[in-house]
Amino acid sequence: MKRALLALLLLSGCATGGYGHLPKSDQNDVKRIEAYLNGLRGLQAAFVQRGPDAGQSEGRFSYVPGHLRLDYIVPHPMELVAGEGHLVLDDQATGAVTHLSLRHNPLGLLLKYPIRFDGDVQVTDVRHGNGSLQISVAQADNPSQGLLTIQFSDVNGQLSLLGLQGVDARQHHFGVLLSDVRQGVMIVPSVFTPPAG
Repeated sequence: MKRALLALLLLSGCATGGYGHLPKSDQNDVKRIEAYLNGLRGLQAAFVQRGPDAGQSEGRFSYVPGHLRLDYIVPHPMELVAGEGHLVLDDQATGAVTHLSLRHNPLGLLLKYPIRFDGDVQVTDVRHGNGSLQISVAQADNPSQGLLTIQFSDVNGQLSLLGLQGVDARQHHFGVLLSDVRQGVMIVPSVFTPPAG
């Protein structure tokens, strides 16, 4: 993550999008990730989220290309729905409903469809581990708006989403770690209808 943040700072004066600057093997991995994310028909998982205050939340994660939903169970019921440029968080314990634009939020980089990590998106880092792969992306014209790192298992050439790490323009960090991942799940579109309020 530190290496990705350094790359973000170095790119802050550069408006070049895409991943053509990467080694060929990394470019191929970026293309694999694009194909994987665009090809998902539905993914559900359990998640653990760690926020900037070191607090921990848990719940259910649902994703289709362009849309994300988090149903929080711990510490109390909340519902987050994101897609089509907006994020809505319904805190059922307090009744508060928060609306945010994804335009300057790093999560918005994952919720465009189709996903293409070129043009207005800059790939700042690609990392390989033992059975893992991760990519860090930022807005090409304004990388200081935030950085998103998307983490995958990569076993025998098969990718599976494992987690998200991000830092926004205010240097607030968030992380979501997935477990019990199920891919190819049919998710009805109404699941991604934002809460009223």
